[in-house]
Amino acid sequence: MAIVSGISNLLGQSPLSDTLYAFKGVSFHSNRLNHFSAGNKITTFDSLTMSQHRHQNLGDLLAEESGLFVKSYGLNSLASASFRGGSASQTAVLWNGFNINSPMNGQIDLSLIPVNFCDAISIQHGGTSTLWGSGAIGGAIHLNNLANYNKGITLKLNLGGGSFGSFSKQAAFEISKKKFVTSIKFFQSEAKNNFQYNNINTTESGKRMQSNAEMHNQGFLNENHWIINKNQQLNLMLWVQQTNRQLPPTLLQMSSQSKQNDQSVRLSSEWQIEKRKTNTTLRTALFDEALRYEDGLINSYSRSRSFINELETKCNIRKNHAINTGINNTYATAKTDGYAHTIQLNRFSIFSAYAFTSLNNKLKANLSISKEFIEHFNVPLVYALGSSYTFNKSIKIKANAARVYRLPTFNDWYWNPGGNPNLLPEHGYTQDIGLKWQYQTKNKRWYFTTEPTLFNKQIENWIIWLPKTNYWEPQNIMKVWSRGIETNSTICWELNQFKFSTSILTNYVVSTNENKSFLGDAAYKKQLIYVPMYNGQFKLNIEYKKLNAAYRHTYTGYRYTSSDNSEFLKPYQLGSLYFSYKLNYKKWHSSAFLQINNLWNTQYQIMANRAMPLRNYAIGITFEINHK
Repeated sequence: MAIVSGISNLLGQSPLSDTLYAFKGVSFHSNRLNHFSAGNKITTFDSLTMSQHRHQNLGDLLAEESGLFVKSYGLNSLASASFRGGSASQTAVLWNGFNINSPMNGQIDLSLIPVNFCDAISIQHGGTSTLWGSGAIGGAIHLNNLANYNKGITLKLNLGGGSFGSFSKQAAFEISKKKFVTSIKFFQSEAKNNFQYNNINTTESGKRMQSNAEMHNQGFLNENHWIINKNQQLNLMLWVQQTNRQLPPTLLQMSSQSKQNDQSVRLSSEWQIEKRKTNTTLRTALFDEALRYEDGLINSYSRSRSFINELETKCNIRKNHAINTGINNTYATAKTDGYAHTIQLNRFSIFSAYAFTSLNNKLKANLSISKEFIEHFNVPLVYALGSSYTFNKSIKIKANAARVYRLPTFNDWYWNPGGNPNLLPEHGYTQDIGLKWQYQTKNKRWYFTTEPTLFNKQIENWIIWLPKTNYWEPQNIMKVWSRGIETNSTICWELNQFKFSTSILTNYVVSTNENKSFLGDAAYKKQLIYVPMYNGQFKLNIEYKKLNAAYRHTYTGYRYTSSDNSEFLKPYQLGSLYFSYKLNYKKWHSSAFLQINNLWNTQYQIMANRAMPLRNYAIGITFEINHK
């Protein structure tokens, strides 16, 4: 269940806390997200939801639990998220604060990120360019790894399998002492993805079998955390992953020979020093991404590297004032057959934020500003103002306004042929206002919360690729206006030994092109392609002793596939069931699960001409042992 901070307390879970690490009274903080985001809507996932999706990827989790529209090209295929009518490259994906979107296309494939590699996942809604830089126009997805000190030795094993030849193995080993934590996580998954489907685009009878769709994915994550003394902490992380997958034919093709190999190495370190009123963090990361594509006629290889260095300091002034300042340097290189030569780009940015909290803790406000510098390019100055006010235990209001931007990607600037070196950054303004109302009975057996949020976003110089005589070229010709409302409502209650929770998430998004490129432009004032105007989710979760059962239901509305809205994909609804049972014996903890996906055997398409599976199943078992 996706929860807004605070809901999970009734269920015995804790949302993402301001304090990430603590030892002998010393706390280390995630400065920008937790202290300089007043007015932003932040959604987190509780530990129960994380456990239900530990065998899946980030794309699956977001599609089923977040309310975001995830554009998936098929089972275990490319997946990306759309925030509030924006593009995938307008969503920042941050791993422990580092942006891991590719400098080449501005995106990351969510299907390649295993949920089990993340200890905490949260979604920050709205424009946050002042905090996270280029690309955080619609929102940011935060993936965090947290240290738990003094827990002893822990071993976890997960085994899962299911329909279409899918099988996964996961293992985690951790040594946790008073001042040191080290852990390593492995995963390996494979699937044939040879499901049957009806080709609704032809008149042929009978079902077709998905072909050329095998996938093999494996990787490991190593974490090391040290508390050097009462004022300092150091961490070092290494994430290595490789994926081999075949790319199946579209519904318009009879066969495909395409295949793709993805390799990534992500290395990061962070040193934090906390003294009295200041908290200083020095962070460094090196990302190396490679991709090889083959289809019998084409054999292309691309590789990008990013070297990121960041220094920031948070200073507390008295009890109710705080200032955060920092600098960031990102150096990126990329080479591919599509570029005339190796591309290099050095970016330097400065940022600062001020936070105020009233003495009674009811009013919180922040002002932030950021400026990025790139040779030969003028990047706009961006700023944000946000606030929240708590009237009483039940009602809180939030408001946020920001100027945002996104730099063109390497492909936008340098692809040959078609790259346009004269492209300007996308830029614009976002505003949102929300109300949170919550109620809890005196005996704490009932809890209710609802949070409607109105948002408005206007982006100029929107980059779109348009056909030329013999190739496509990106241009700054669109002006996009996105507006709508998000709602998130949850009811939790206890009855004897039963715990019930229901959640409903809805999204209404109107995202239209407000720039007439030429006389008679049919795309003028029309909804953007692949932006559903309506989508929503419902979830019912029941816990009884060691048994957990959940039903999820999602609705996705019309998605236009042509800019004049004359062609579209029909709405669809999906249901799924999840069951798990826990078994504990002394130091051993184990659980087994069964999941039924597409319960109602719905035939649907998320992206045009991409086949999706009918009803399918997954089962698995988990073992865990802890020894202090």
